[in-house]
Amino acid sequence: MTINAQNKFDKTSINQIERIHKPQVDEFRKKIFSSRKPVIITGTVTDWKSYSLWSIEYLNNVVGNKETNVNISQNKIFTFDPQAQFTITSKKMNFTDFTDWIAQKKTTNEYYYLQQSSIKTSFPELLPDIEVPDYIEQKLFIIANLWIGTGGNISPLHYDMSENFLCQLRGRKRVLLFEPNQTSLLYPFPAHSKIPHMSQLNIDQIDIDKFPKFQKAKYIDCMLEPGEMLFIPAFWWHQVYSLDQLNIAINFWWKTNFKEYLKPNGRRLVSQIPRLIWQNIKNFAGL
Repeated sequence: MTINAQNKFDKTSINQIERIHKPQVDEFRKKIFSSRKPVIITGTVTDWKSYSLWSIEYLNNVVGNKETNVNISQNKIFTFDPQAQFTITSKKMNFTDFTDWIAQKKTTNEYYYLQQSSIKTSFPELLPDIEVPDYIEQKLFIIANLWIGTGGNISPLHYDMSENFLCQLRGRKRVLLFEPNQTSLLYPFPAHSKIPHMSQLNIDQIDIDKFPKFQKAKYIDCMLEPGEMLFIPAFWWHQVYSLDQLNIAINFWWKTNFKEYLKPNGRRLVSQIPRLIWQNIKNFAGL
């Protein structure tokens, strides 16, 4: 599959991401985590049961016909709809109907993505197959989410207010990463809006006249292969492209340090919507 963004970004791209094989816990926490830079960790996810077991057939046998919430897009960009009060359009589907749609490569006017679904809440039968990485302190762990979709699905440019491990099990993902200090070049929605963590940009079809500062933006481009784990520090902007017919990933969020809220992206939100931010700090920061 061809991603249109590739050629458009060549002139702005910076260094490729570093891959580190099975770092020790102390090495991750004291060196990698403290650097506040994304890295790909290899050799950890490949030890999980989910890496060896999670085929469509296996998931169907374990999960069965359970009703699940699946997000919908008309163009494979899974974003918030301003006409629906900035929610993502979704529908209820039996899990096996959803996986059948993936396996049969059905052609419809709608595209589906089982997106950011809590494993503990929605798929507890899959918990024995996953492991919370040892790099995450247990007291800071928030949630593990399941992501299942097809090639072409796009999670548009945004940042999270928590630390993130994106762990790839089937298929590949292309991830574009922008440092927090480039926020002014990425045109976020206003801090008082419902989606202040989202960019207004469609970076595959940039309107340079409307968003001229984006021409100065630089990014890290990485291809996340099956069995690899990407560390995305809190407040780093990222856009994620799913590749290949079957794409399965898990992400783990954990609480960030309060000092990260004193940096530009955190200050931007704290200064303008204190009630919302203090609620998020309680949920996502290590207080």
